[in-house]
Amino acid sequence: MSPAVLSLISVGIFLVLVILGIPVAWVLGGLAIFFGYLILGDNIFTWVVYRTWDIMGMFSLMAIPLFILMATVLSYSGIAEDMYNALRVWLGPVPGGLAIASVLAATILAAMVGIIAAGVVLMGMIALPTLRRYGYDVKLSTGAIMAGGALGVLIPPSVTFIIYGMLAPWSVGQLFMGGVIPGLILSGLFCLYILTRTLINPKLGAPMPKEERTATLGQKFVLLKGIIMPAVLILMVLGSIYLGWATPSEAAGVGVIGAIICAAIRGKFTRANFKACISTTARNVGMIAWITFAAYAFAGIFIYAGGGEMIANYLLGSGLGRWGVLTLIMLVLFVLGMFLDTTSIIILCTPVFVPIVTELGFSPLWFGVIFNVNLQIAFLSPPFGLCLFFMKGVAPDIGMGTIMRSVIPYIGLQIVGLALVIAFPQLSLWLPGHMIK
Repeated sequence: MSPAVLSLISVGIFLVLVILGIPVAWVLGGLAIFFGYLILGDNIFTWVVYRTWDIMGMFSLMAIPLFILMATVLSYSGIAEDMYNALRVWLGPVPGGLAIASVLAATILAAMVGIIAAGVVLMGMIALPTLRRYGYDVKLSTGAIMAGGALGVLIPPSVTFIIYGMLAPWSVGQLFMGGVIPGLILSGLFCLYILTRTLINPKLGAPMPKEERTATLGQKFVLLKGIIMPAVLILMVLGSIYLGWATPSEAAGVGVIGAIICAAIRGKFTRANFKACISTTARNVGMIAWITFAAYAFAGIFIYAGGGEMIANYLLGSGLGRWGVLTLIMLVLFVLGMFLDTTSIIILCTPVFVPIVTELGFSPLWFGVIFNVNLQIAFLSPPFGLCLFFMKGVAPDIGMGTIMRSVIPYIGLQIVGLALVIAFPQLSLWLPGHMIK
């Protein structure tokens, strides 16, 4: 049996085992060892060790634990609550204003933490009770929170951009900047959709009652301090990268210090909270590390066996043209995103697809951005989009069918955003092109 056939069989077994619910890290690692042994014999064990050592030495990976620590500290600091309360008071009188505030708060949160689970879970716990108390439509509310939380894939500091940049290879800083404008466009589309729906049908999300709009203009401005600290933190991290003062890994360290200062100002930087932050960070980093090592080994065996070359030859010789091939790649990413976490998808697909799109004349930077937009769509897509399960965990009394239906309009808006980035590449290339080297 040829190595290429073995690699395809390994992919088939992998998909079956993942659907059965076996942890991704164990599936990828086990298959890498098993099929690697059939191809390399006893050398597979030495090969895996060197492969793991190789990825452990990549400097870009240092940013991941630091950004996760920053996200964890911020989640304990209470900043998200203050940020949402400020936006709620300002936007409450607007039709759909509380749902729009949820999207904007999730967008700012994404720019601070870069992790989807944190955005959906935090905003679900903070915003959803308020939305339900004011009689907002359940589908409009849950869809807004999930769509806003999913922006963590695209808006920097996105962990997925770090891994993509490491494997492409491409500047992580440029990838971060490339995701800014598309992320803001998607956030704006979500807000515009909510406003339009509630103007047409006010019952979906009526403005706050007049008797509850008691805050004076001065009090509203005082509440903006809940947004000032997040804004400063974002400027510290992304500004230092854009101005060329720091690499993403160094900027992540700056972000951790800024998050600790924010928590200390709010009186939340206690020994118990810090211990909990370290423990949570260690668990998350450990999970990502094992998935990364296993996926890197599996991807290496797949490519070594000729699977990557076989896929490239098939796509490039398919006669679909460059745009047809790109569309097919997008469909593959979309389907994988409904079953796998982003770390596994990026490690498995980047070494295979980046050479293909480069051969077709596309920019790897531009492709990295639309890669992440596509993953963001997949995160919301029924039946296995992970955001659906995050929301179900936050609101167990809401039926899964309702949650699935709630994301359909937002998926449509994400497809519109993806089409815009594909049609106008400068949306993702302009900001990186103006970075200070």
